[in-house]
Amino acid sequence: MQRRKYSFRTDQPVYRRSHRITTFFFNALGKLESYGSENVPMQGGVLLVSNHVSLPDPVIIGTAANRELHYMARHDVFRIPGLSWLITALNAYPVHRGAADRAALKHTLSLLKMGKAVLIFPEGTRGVGGVLGKALGGASFIAYRANVPTIPVFLKGAEQMMPRDAKWLKPAKLSVTFGQPIDFKKILGIVDRREAQRRIGELIMHSIAKLRDKQEHLQKGVKSSPPNPKMIDPS
Repeated sequence: MQRRKYSFRTDQPVYRRSHRITTFFFNALGKLESYGSENVPMQGGVLLVSNHVSLPDPVIIGTAANRELHYMARHDVFRIPGLSWLITALNAYPVHRGAADRAALKHTLSLLKMGKAVLIFPEGTRGVGGVLGKALGGASFIAYRANVPTIPVFLKGAEQMMPRDAKWLKPAKLSVTFGQPIDFKKILGIVDRREAQRRIGELIMHSIAKLRDKQEHLQKGVKSSPPNPKMIDPS
């Protein structure tokens, strides 16, 4: 399978340097491949919604993306020396799990309004055994209110690179697939806001599942010529 290069874009020097570090690291440790990055608009606000399987997920997806991302990270991760510096340089901001964090939700909507790209994990926590859970209310609320393209993302391999109870990363093949924008038009016409947000959550997880199934079919050889992944270019 031939890999093609694409250019990563950001006007933030610190983010670019951090991106170069993570690109080198995940290419060396996981031979990171990126599919469908052209589905992510290069300008304007965009919401990326992904499955969540491992602690380094946001950094891996940020490395595979074609533009600078912002993302929520569990508040206690910012207490870990070294990792705190890296995720802050990569635009992470804290969220408190277990209850609706209004400050984090407000900040997310503000970033999207400013034309930034934001990555969130609808399930709110890491999945187990590759099983996708339900989208929490916060993700549906953001997608409902933001009025920006919502891109489904499927990450594979991070659960082998760093399982839930692991303390260190180990070599494992990584792939990130970016899908086409999710169409919420029919749902946004529903008068009942809670029902609309519930259906948005279901459609988000269904879109992520479709990407997962597509990857599984490609690996099993259902399609003879899968699309070429793109090699991340740190330049």
